[in-house]
Amino acid sequence: MLLLLSADGGALDEQRREALGDVRIHAVGRVEMAPWAADPAKIVPMLESSPVARQTAEALRATAPDFVLIDSLSLTASALVGTHVSGVPYGMISANLNGVCPSWLRRNRWAYDKQVCEYLTKNGVLWSKRTHSARSPFLNLVPTITALIGDEAVTDDGVQLVGLPGAAGPRGDEVAFPDLDRIDPDRPLVYVSFGTIFYRRPDLLRTVIAGAAATGAQVIAALGDLTEDLPLPDGVLAAPYLPQREVLERADVFITHGGYNSVAESIRAGTPMLVIPLAVDQPVQAHFVAAAGFGTALEPAEATERAVTDAVVDLLDPARDYRDRLRAARPGCGDAATRVAELVVGTVESLRAGGRTLVRATAD
Repeated sequence: MLLLLSADGGALDEQRREALGDVRIHAVGRVEMAPWAADPAKIVPMLESSPVARQTAEALRATAPDFVLIDSLSLTASALVGTHVSGVPYGMISANLNGVCPSWLRRNRWAYDKQVCEYLTKNGVLWSKRTHSARSPFLNLVPTITALIGDEAVTDDGVQLVGLPGAAGPRGDEVAFPDLDRIDPDRPLVYVSFGTIFYRRPDLLRTVIAGAAATGAQVIAALGDLTEDLPLPDGVLAAPYLPQREVLERADVFITHGGYNSVAESIRAGTPMLVIPLAVDQPVQAHFVAAAGFGTALEPAEATERAVTDAVVDLLDPARDYRDRLRAARPGCGDAATRVAELVVGTVESLRAGGRTLVRATAD
């Protein structure tokens, strides 16, 4: 069973619906992205007025599952409250590194975190002040590895690490890109992508691509609907979307906004990163990537053409050991999906037996 929240009115496209097979989908409402970058004071009223909490509780009471695993994104706060009040045991899984991120690393989101904390705790949900994130009393999972988060992360309050996200086989949403055959094998390859949500930064993209091209590297870029209109240096290959995992396996450097899926896929591919974080959780990923020595980071305001050129040259330097560190981390990336399934099943069995849950979280 899948409870589906649609972002900005989007729908589950046919490709993903087909991949879900016979899974029954319950639409429990929609969330809007814009308020999470606007006036923080409007967050609590928005959450309290949303029908999502009620609709989620109704769906869970009607279907009576043994357990619910819910995404811990702040966007799902209303659904989390609905799950909590339904009485069905639930666990939480993070879509990024916020679940283990020390609160000081989330300074850019504190005002929003305070609002979410007020809403959730008023409705009985546990809240960790150390990470500025919600907690389940039963099971809290973060898809990451120690090699990425190091000793700074908060992992001693009931959180379990389950390995990096990323399927062993095809993702199911790959697109064809015949121009991959045009890549010059005698030049380093730099791949540029700011994802599918935050990519509309034409000036920044143009600067980044020019800076990468100035190194003499072959540049390939995923530009969404900017592909036709963005002026690019000669020889740059561009498309709205690219088969990212295939490109990363061939790339020498990945210039990314720091979305967690992209970071995880880059680690699995062993490709050093230049992270230019644009919003929400991306500064957190940028920090951990740089701290782990898996790449480097630049603030958008610092990402001049020269700064990008210098960063790419540094990342291409074999003496800097970026690739060696990534190669050392690859065997420990794990299979997050399988591990999550094992832990959820184990928790359900423990609950059925009437014993303690496998992991007991604490709120601080």
